[in-house]
Parts: sequence; structure tokens; C-alpha cells
Amino acid sequence: MNKFLNKKQYTEVEDLTLQAELYAYIVASHYGVSLHDVYKMPLPIFQQSLTWALAVKEHKDKKQEVEKQKSKAGDREVVGLDYSFLDWE
Repeated sequence: MNKFLNKKQYTEVEDLTLQAELYAYIVASHYGVSLHDVYKMPLPIFQQSLTWALAVKEHKDKKQEVEKQKSKAGDREVVGLDYSFLDWE
């Protein structure tokens, strides 16, 4: 499982299956529902639910990183830098 999570690119059929299971888990844990309920969702509802779950997770992760930097900085000012442009291809 760790090998799958550390991959940069998915090339095998098994990878796609694990990716689908991971997305189902993300939706289930975000909304507090069972995997069974997620698998019964119509595809458009699942896609929208996944989009929101991933967006909220990203927002929380960024906020947590800012708080971590603030706690490290003590009384010094913390300036956020946005390097997201580096992810553009």
C-alpha cells in the first residue's frame, strides 16, 4: 500500500483500482458515511463529493502549515508564499 501511495504516476490496472478505492475512502471519511454508501452513489454525486472533499482537505492542510510556521516563528511575522505555479505543466 505504501508503494502505491508514494507513486508519482499510475501505470498498472491495479493502480487504478487502488486509486478508485482511495477516492471512495476519502469521500466516506470526509462525509462520515460507509464505503457501501459511497459505492452506491450515482457517479455525478460521487464526483462532486470527491471534489469538495479534496478541496476542503487542501484548504485544511494549507491552514495547518501556516499555523505550524507561525508557532515556529514565535513573535516574528510569517509571510505566506504561494508556489502553486510550480505545479502547472
